[in-house]
Amino acid sequence: MLNKTNAKAWALEWTNTLVFAFVAAIIIRSFVIQVFWIPSESMLPSFKINDRIIVNKLAYGIQNPLFESYKEKTFLYIIPNPLYNHPVPLSHRQYLVDFNLNPKRFDVIVFKLYDVNGNRKDLIKRLIGMPGETFQLKMGTVYINGKPLKETHPMNFDEANYGPVKIPNDSFFMMGDNRPNSADSRYWGFLPKSQVIGPAVIRIWPIWEFGLVPK
Repeated sequence: MLNKTNAKAWALEWTNTLVFAFVAAIIIRSFVIQVFWIPSESMLPSFKINDRIIVNKLAYGIQNPLFESYKEKTFLYIIPNPLYNHPVPLSHRQYLVDFNLNPKRFDVIVFKLYDVNGNRKDLIKRLIGMPGETFQLKMGTVYINGKPLKETHPMNFDEANYGPVKIPNDSFFMMGDNRPNSADSRYWGFLPKSQVIGPAVIRIWPIWEFGLVPK
């Protein structure tokens, strides 16, 4: 049976362990990786609803946790953010260290969008159009700068038409793999690079489908 001294020591040790684990989890989530769950059918057949994937947040640089913090109503989705609507000196800098690397065509990217009320939602789509290119859909076939794009990744095809549109130099054109049922850049516009969180690299759930993200 524990005496009072041993009980205090045991409680202090467990408290320190829990605090350390919490701080480590925050650091890892802010700078290294993030687990993302698939919220819709827009990425079928590549991903199903409730699949879990790992997002590499170090792909393009060491992210600045204060970047656009003034846009975030909450911290960790539940804690009210005291910096909401209050820019700070570092809030306009996306990376603490920029690796000068960019997403590549056909990468599966997790990114953030804000609705008209300022609420944030993290989404996942595939990068199809690069900065400065002219994008067009003809009967479901993607044309880049007037030439058909060869797509070999998993995809549900449709026969939609769209464009042509010129992609801004700081943005991407994103599309879901489930083309008939995907609200993507055809609906909400171009994705600024500043809203990219990172590329999806590994599916971790369901466990029997564990492996690299299909490209």
